[in-house]
Amino acid sequence: MRHRFAFLTTFITILALMLGNLVVATNSGDACGTTYPQCNGQWIPDFTINVAIEYSHRVFTMFLGFFILINSILAWRRRYPGEKSVKILAPLTSFFLLLQAATGGVNVVLSSPPGFTTLDVNNSLLLLVSLVFLAVALKRYPINELEPQHIEERRKLKIISTPSLIVFLLLFFEIILGAFFKHSRASKISFGQEPDKLLFASPLIADTIYMFHTIMAVVVVVYAFWFLFYALKAQMLVIPAMIVMVLVILNGVIGMLAHYMDLANWSSSLHMFTSIVTLAVISYILAKAYLGFHYLIPKQK
Repeated sequence: MRHRFAFLTTFITILALMLGNLVVATNSGDACGTTYPQCNGQWIPDFTINVAIEYSHRVFTMFLGFFILINSILAWRRRYPGEKSVKILAPLTSFFLLLQAATGGVNVVLSSPPGFTTLDVNNSLLLLVSLVFLAVALKRYPINELEPQHIEERRKLKIISTPSLIVFLLLFFEIILGAFFKHSRASKISFGQEPDKLLFASPLIADTIYMFHTIMAVVVVVYAFWFLFYALKAQMLVIPAMIVMVLVILNGVIGMLAHYMDLANWSSSLHMFTSIVTLAVISYILAKAYLGFHYLIPKQK
């Protein structure tokens, strides 16, 4: 029951990230002014499209916050003897929730300074990853001793643990780099658009950031193939590995489309959407690889 609620909370978090991405894509971040959590100093503001998008995001994230806190409490209460991962992950999700909320509040008060929203994205992704890990940890079952099938399972998971970690880290860095490219307004400089706020004015820096983001996208695809090879070799989590492979290729295609469309709002939003879903799937694989499908109850002394 608790692991189902944890997966539901993770799904709602993904929706919140999508809504936050819509806020950025439609330039609605400043629509509610610098009052938080109110909108333009009101609980029921005068609605425009941008105000509706920004305010709905604020309300939805507050709603999500209650879900995450309840999820953390339920997970903490479900701890089995000797089960350490839930004991760590349950409060960690609450910590990342508070960190993300504080960052979002500062971002509003400072009126979205160039580049600062990248920190908000980073904390949101860390929250998502921690929720995925907690959901996987809650789904595990306890055993008293290692049997042959469990030993073989752990051996296979060990084969894919390092490749999945590398793909995760590369993808995470690629997403953050892409977010910084957009939120620092480097994208507007690179595509010859007039930025409303500037973190830097150098086209060389903007183009360099985009070049590294493109290189990282290619590297992620290469290592996703490498990870799929190891998953097939171990015959472990093959379907999720294939899903990751398809998603990183799709994300690369959408990224090229976004570049061709000069980062039009809908194309950049779709690019971020596929990035978030891909990160959620690879986080699930990584959690399975390192946490396993069960945990060993220590023998009583």
